[in-house]
This record gives sequence, structure tokens and C-alpha cells, in this order.
Amino acid sequence: MDVSMPWDCLDTFGKRLYIKDSGQAHLSQWPLKIRLISPVAPYFHNAHLLLAADCTAFSYSNFHAAILRNRILIIGCPELDGEAFEGRLLEILKCNDIQSVAVARMDAPCCRKLTNAVIAAVKRCRKDIPIQFITVYAEGEIVD
Repeated sequence: MDVSMPWDCLDTFGKRLYIKDSGQAHLSQWPLKIRLISPVAPYFHNAHLLLAADCTAFSYSNFHAAILRNRILIIGCPELDGEAFEGRLLEILKCNDIQSVAVARMDAPCCRKLTNAVIAAVKRCRKDIPIQFITVYAEGEIVD
């Protein structure tokens, strides 16, 4: 497993953001894209992850308050990010004590790859990590 270390590229190591007021978004770290995130970023320690398909936040207007709150966000799309998607997720799971993974996906055929990649990565990491699936419909509704 090739895990780049934080000092290799400080831009992708990540920054912890802090909520300043109630009107601020619930985003707690940067970067967000799975291919840019370091698997050893400190915000992953004991984290509850939200792995969201790229389209979900644009389709569900209450995304931050209803889905993202108190979770570390990773966004991506196996359709666009390719086979490296599952490998990077596996690195994150292996390198950290992840408490849970929530998956926000669209009700679209392309999001089946997201579902399959998350299930496969959790199985391959050999840890007992609970997974929750949240389906967002194009009309803006969600189903847990």
C-alpha cells in the first residue's frame, strides 16, 4: 500500500476548519475530493465519515444540516475517479480508526459503483465499520 505522508504535499494533507457561527456550513475539513485527501490526515482519527457522490449536495438543498453535520466529508465518483477510488478509500479505512461510514448516493445507475466500492473497501480493511446508505433523488428527497 503506497500511502503518501503529510510532509510530501502539504496542500493535500488537509486543513481542519472550525465552525464559527450557526449560519456557517457544516464543513469541517479541506480538501474534500477523495483523490486529493491524505489517508493519514489527522481529522480522520475516530471520525464518522460521510462519503458523498459528487452530485448529492447539489440535489439535496438541506445537505449540510441533515446529512453532513458532525461528519468528515469525502466526495467522489467511482465513475469519474476510476479504480483508484476504492483503493484510496481502503487506505483511509486501514490507516485510521473510523467509527462509521455514511454513504450519500444518488438514485442513479452510476451510483451503484459507489455503493459497491464502499462495501468492498470496508470488507477488505477487515474492520467492523457500520455503513449507512442515504439515497438522494433528483427531485430533492432522501431515503435512509
